[in-house]
Amino acid sequence: MSVQNPISAEQIRWALRRLYRDDPESNLQGTVVGLLSDPLRPVDEKGRRKPNPLLILLFLLISAMMGVFLYFSLGGAR
Repeated sequence: MSVQNPISAEQIRWALRRLYRDDPESNLQGTVVGLLSDPLRPVDEKGRRKPNPLLILLFLLISAMMGVFLYFSLGGAR
């Protein structure tokens, strides 16, 4: 069995890039944005992504905790 036109590694890489280019699950940015968006209504009326309300609440809670910590560690020592 002789091979007339062997496939090179570069041709295989090109074919795999072409195959995975349009796959939404292989796009890291799209996947992360999808995970961080609101699960009930991910897109608003203008077509923009809405952030997850739990992430906003978690960010505000952590910011408040850091503010209290900094107040009592740096400012409350007087």
